[in-house]
Amino acid sequence: MTLPEIRNHWENWASEFGTDLRATTKTPTIKQLEVDVLQRAIKKTELWASRKNLSVLDIGCGNGYNSFAMSTFLPECHFTGIDYVPAMIDNAKIIQKNNPKYKDVSFFVGDALDLVSNTNLAAGYDVIFTDRCVINLNPLEMQLKSFDQMVAKTNKGGYIMILENSVQTHARQNDLRVAVGLPPRPVMEFNLFIDEPAFIAHAEKSTKLVRIDDFGTLHDILLYVITPMLNNGVVDYDHPVVKAATELCVSLPEKYENQFGTFGQNRLWIFQK
Repeated sequence: MTLPEIRNHWENWASEFGTDLRATTKTPTIKQLEVDVLQRAIKKTELWASRKNLSVLDIGCGNGYNSFAMSTFLPECHFTGIDYVPAMIDNAKIIQKNNPKYKDVSFFVGDALDLVSNTNLAAGYDVIFTDRCVINLNPLEMQLKSFDQMVAKTNKGGYIMILENSVQTHARQNDLRVAVGLPPRPVMEFNLFIDEPAFIAHAEKSTKLVRIDDFGTLHDILLYVITPMLNNGVVDYDHPVVKAATELCVSLPEKYENQFGTFGQNRLWIFQK
């Protein structure tokens, strides 16, 4: 898809699903894991160790689910969310209006490719994160441009957390599916998954890669491999075993993180400026 077509896709989802989580994802369990790994990642930073009132920018915030959920986990932080679809921001503000506990989260219309000139944003943030936002930029050069914009908006010593789908881990997941007679899962037409070698090589020109977290492997193996093997090839987003695996992962002690391999299509890359 072209960028205008991708934007039109998200405008349609914003209109169709409104304030529902479905406006940004089909998979509520992976969303639970995404929020969990992001809030854990912030708590592991040197900045969190020294002070808790961090400024956090959520790029591609959709209808605000990530910022709302993380503000509950990290009430000391101030969250700002931006999205290039005005209807998504409108829906986030509707949720906010009906939930006073979210009153301190800020939302603005904004483009990941042009953060620097957005006058609604602060000069810099302690943490900037994305959650399946960069994969909506096509081609690779635009993904790299978006990262450069994040770097420009990150305070010195701050962190950029890129939670996106990986070409390489998605391929490994498909290897498992093929091994048991299932067809490979295609990439959605409005996505361009992150090609890790190219993306990381560019990112390390201006930041340091601190860690990669494969938080979704157990979840994805069960969702996309094991349960389809038992279900005539059909993916069941509400299967009890997938929900149970999700609960296990959010309860997992830190010493057991990243113990399930690299087969989850989502990864979290953490860079420090």
